[in-house]
Amino acid sequence: MNCKRLCIIPFTICLLLFPGAAAAAEFLQLTDTPELDGFPFWSPDGERIAYISFDPGTGDMTIRVMAADGTAGTDLTPAGSRDFFVTNPWSPDGKEILFISDRSGSYDLWVMNADGTGPVQVTNGTNVVPWLHGPRGYEAEWSPDGRMIAYTSCLFGGADIREATADEHGGRASMNINLSEIRREADIWVVNSDGSGGRGLTSSGDALMPRWHPEGDRIAYLSRASGTAVIRVMNVDGSGGLQITPDGEDVLQFSWSPDGRKILYAALTHDPASDNVSFGVRIVNADGSNMRRLTSENIDSTPIWSPDGEKIAFYSASRPPSSVWVMDDGGSDLQPLAPGYDFRMHQWSPDGQTIAVSDGDDIYVVVLDDPAVAAPGFGILSAVAALSICALALRAGRQL
Repeated sequence: MNCKRLCIIPFTICLLLFPGAAAAAEFLQLTDTPELDGFPFWSPDGERIAYISFDPGTGDMTIRVMAADGTAGTDLTPAGSRDFFVTNPWSPDGKEILFISDRSGSYDLWVMNADGTGPVQVTNGTNVVPWLHGPRGYEAEWSPDGRMIAYTSCLFGGADIREATADEHGGRASMNINLSEIRREADIWVVNSDGSGGRGLTSSGDALMPRWHPEGDRIAYLSRASGTAVIRVMNVDGSGGLQITPDGEDVLQFSWSPDGRKILYAALTHDPASDNVSFGVRIVNADGSNMRRLTSENIDSTPIWSPDGEKIAFYSASRPPSSVWVMDDGGSDLQPLAPGYDFRMHQWSPDGQTIAVSDGDDIYVVVLDDPAVAAPGFGILSAVAALSICALALRAGRQL
């Protein structure tokens, strides 16, 4: 079938999907529908896959779940809705699903049972779809114990963001958006999983993408205070901010290692001497020491840990014949996944024997020759990577 590009903007989501995943022997197509299926995420027990189905004709987004072999597909949210997620929606125990919905009149966080029953609104008026910040604003994540949720909130300042302009002949007034009246700010918040106890952890207006430490005692996030996106780590009460990556590296995505000792990330860098802009995969200790470049001089992004922390799957736009590659945690032993196929949104299965992917139309799983003893890894979506790369490249180009 023809590979379609999925694009949903301001109040929808964008899927500009990427290829691939690790050393593979075969792959199995799980979905085959008129809709565009993407964002596959494994349940913690590896028995189910939750994903988003987008109808380009109506703009509707439906959350669906199926068995790991593609059978028993079920809609969890009703037709005609705009319910979606872009990060792992499964609670740690696999009993609940976290998602974004506009069913209350604004885009907020909701939690429902894994069978779609009992939806509960968790936030109210937080604007968790901050289109001013692009795809990296669509972020919410369960704490390791499942009791709390960290998320990005983008609040508007100034009530007069809409302006009515009357026709000069007395006709009907038109409505315009006054962008100068919008505070383009985003901060990290946490809330209990039942919706109580919400509180902001940052107030600088430049914080995005919260990531819980595996032990749940710290949160890493992106800060744009210096003009480029750097990784910072704070305590769960918002205290003790520590910058991990240097100014000048514009971080696209990142994740904690399974043992919490390292951080894996992809960044855009500009070399003033050569005037070159490149994307590469890096690894750094959790205290900011011993940063190492695992890839360079390529357009590499979306690195994902295997759960044992020994292998990394990543997307590459400049390494034919495959877009997704697997390497060891030191950057060696590069292997292509499903060469020649345009797979994207790579996500390790809990047992490490398969990787779920999407080609922009449907969901597949790739069976690995060399299982990485994986559990769900970083899994931030390649759609996010694609849009982030485009935005950062454009900005870098303007600065050159």
